[in-house]
Amino acid sequence: MEQLKVIQIRKRKPKEVAQSHEPDMYDKAVEKAFWFVIGFSVALIISCVAFGQTLYA
Repeated sequence: MEQLKVIQIRKRKPKEVAQSHEPDMYDKAVEKAFWFVIGFSVALIISCVAFGQTLYA
């Protein structure tokens, strides 16, 4: 049987990750799109509930 080589991966500390990663334009665009979808979905649910209430009132 052949022995498998074990690769050791050193975990980066959270401070290193925070310093090495700065939010760029892509991250900001994704965040804006995410909140737009959330807000639009909530507004759509509210309008559907309100419209349904007017139909059956």
